[in-house]
Amino acid sequence: MKAHDSIVGLVVAILGGAIALYSQSLVPPRHLNYGPGFFPLLIGIGLVLVGGGLIVQGYVTGRDKPLFYRPRWLENRQFVFRFWIIPIAILFYWLAVTPLGFLATATILLAMIQIANGVRWKVAFAVALITALVVNILFASILHVPLSWGLLTPISGLFIW
Repeated sequence: MKAHDSIVGLVVAILGGAIALYSQSLVPPRHLNYGPGFFPLLIGIGLVLVGGGLIVQGYVTGRDKPLFYRPRWLENRQFVFRFWIIPIAILFYWLAVTPLGFLATATILLAMIQIANGVRWKVAFAVALITALVVNILFASILHVPLSWGLLTPISGLFIW
């Protein structure tokens, strides 16, 4: 089912507001002006703005459209698989990040999503590994946000500068 843009916009705006409100409860470390709530606050504000834009767009362009309808892409199995790989990846991340660590989990997820979308496995793995390393270095060394090391705990010092 596909929902009308106004309905999706309302849900996105409510979710963004909830994220922004929750981010205020995350206490920053005493030596930084910003803390763990900074990026969730930015994301929440962005979601509220995007949700508001969807509500306006739905009102302006979709007055005559039904609130719910079945899109044509649901008839193609490959498109359905590509849709479901994202929720499955989120569930896998939630289950695997603590035991495997961020680097391994992010590399596996990014590679599998790319392979599912037609990228050759060697290219997908290389891009996934480089991306996971860059994100890990950014969060651990620059932003001082700890990510799970999992299996790589014994050598985690090599990735922080």
